[in-house]
Amino acid sequence: MALPNEAERISGEIFLDQDETLLCVAGKKQLNSFLNSGKPRKGFAVLSDRAIYCKGKFRVSRDHRHYRTESINYRIDLEEFDAVKYLQQRNPVWITLAFFFLLLGPVLLLLDNMLDFESTTALNLTLDAVLCILLAGVFSLIYLIHSKNLLELLHTNGSMGLDRNMIPEKEERLLIRYLNAYLNNR
Repeated sequence: MALPNEAERISGEIFLDQDETLLCVAGKKQLNSFLNSGKPRKGFAVLSDRAIYCKGKFRVSRDHRHYRTESINYRIDLEEFDAVKYLQQRNPVWITLAFFFLLLGPVLLLLDNMLDFESTTALNLTLDAVLCILLAGVFSLIYLIHSKNLLELLHTNGSMGLDRNMIPEKEERLLIRYLNAYLNNR
């Protein structure tokens, strides 16, 4: 729980109604930065007894499939809240590059065998084909390694994804516990 002084500051700066009760904060460091500067940068969520307040950079989607990063200032009433779940997103550019180079390697080998380019050019197409296949492997590894882990808050108008790397695990678990308790009591 927050200190009484901090709870009063949160109530004055974040909450819509002054009689709302602070339950938990996911991203306390980002919240303190917001309270000091007045500008939300990284995303944080504040849960009250009536609503979830989300400020800062979130991944937002209207259809639960296509996400884009936005700087938001949302208030979701708990009646509009549907579920909380984990979401893992990967950048499709890496896998596209991997497939491109995976196809380019054999094409270069075929061109080398069919047209005998090596005798007329200074290029070594066999070496280039091997390099393309190696690049395809590197890009596929990058695709597998680099992923964003989000805590997705589903509501009636879409969903928002809070980057799990930005919030401590203890705060994340507390937020999930409160939201699941609310959903079970509803």
